[in-house]
Amino acid sequence: MRLAVLSDIHANREALYAVIDTGRAHGVDAWLCLGDIVGYGADPQACLHRVRELTDAVILGNHDAAAIGQTDLAYFNPDARPAAEWTAEQLGESERRYLGSLPFVLQRDDAFFVHAELDQPSRWGYVHDRTEATKALGAIEPRFCFVGPLHCPFVCIERYGGVELLPKGPQPIQPLSRYLANIGSVGQPRDGDAQACFALWD
Repeated sequence: MRLAVLSDIHANREALYAVIDTGRAHGVDAWLCLGDIVGYGADPQACLHRVRELTDAVILGNHDAAAIGQTDLAYFNPDARPAAEWTAEQLGESERRYLGSLPFVLQRDDAFFVHAELDQPSRWGYVHDRTEATKALGAIEPRFCFVGPLHCPFVCIERYGGVELLPKGPQPIQPLSRYLANIGSVGQPRDGDAQACFALWD
């Protein structure tokens, strides 16, 4: 089965539709969203409705939580705060209920999915690098872990008693190894590459 994992759409409708088209061209069988469907971008309602049509495997992100008053905006930066306030004004009651129903984590067989840090996901901490990936993998038992919301994709592998960063590009699954993938952002990449980003797990 081919699973497409999306994160940080940020109400960017054009990017979301491009990713869906690309995923379908690559034979995606199922979809999962790690949250931050809304925030920053101009089309929160359209993106929410499209994600709901696409999959029921969706996790709450910090911008989703902010849009329905579940996260204090005081820690948001000066660009994110007004965007969150504007987004909140665009959402109807059914959209608020939908976001309020989303879990912080999902676990499917040997895979763990979370928007932010693994041990306390409601704190919205980031997994920035190999050191934090090592800590994250130590907090769970599943072999595979997928996280946002860094907006910069990377993959780490745990093997031979340590964790190392893998080079960019497709990676074969190695036996007796564990993985953490920070999958980047559909709607607001911050890695110097303006193309929308998502993960394809075959």
